[in-house]
Amino acid sequence: MKINDILKHKGTDVITVNENDDICTAIELFKKKKIGSCIVKNDQGEIVGIITEKDVIKCYQGVIYLSEIDVKELMTKSQDLIIASKDDDIQYAIAIMTEHRIKHLPIFDNTKLCGIISIGDLIKAKMEQSTVAAKSYLDYILGKVPQPDNEEF
Repeated sequence: MKINDILKHKGTDVITVNENDDICTAIELFKKKKIGSCIVKNDQGEIVGIITEKDVIKCYQGVIYLSEIDVKELMTKSQDLIIASKDDDIQYAIAIMTEHRIKHLPIFDNTKLCGIISIGDLIKAKMEQSTVAAKSYLDYILGKVPQPDNEEF
């Protein structure tokens, strides 16, 4: 199964925030949209990074007013982004997300952002694959799969 298969079901909408917005703006988006990350863009609309719940949690230590912290101060910058292609296998996505200990993965088609997936999306896809495979094996064992006609051989 390819990442693009997940995007077909999930959709390709990506929530963004401006790098100059304060952290409270990102937190409100997380809460309102029920998401765990936002792609960060600059004033020209270019992708400059990603901000995640994990980034926000890191900023709490010693901070009195979250509204005084800009997204750009906490985000992962674009040159450090871990990304995947829509044509990559989901097993690859699982491997790099596990290796880098990240929960959200921006997906690109060449240089165009075409979605973002979470580790939850990958687990759901793997569970669906397992369920289909198990059903197919069970049907085969129980003889529910059309058997080849001996005369054809």
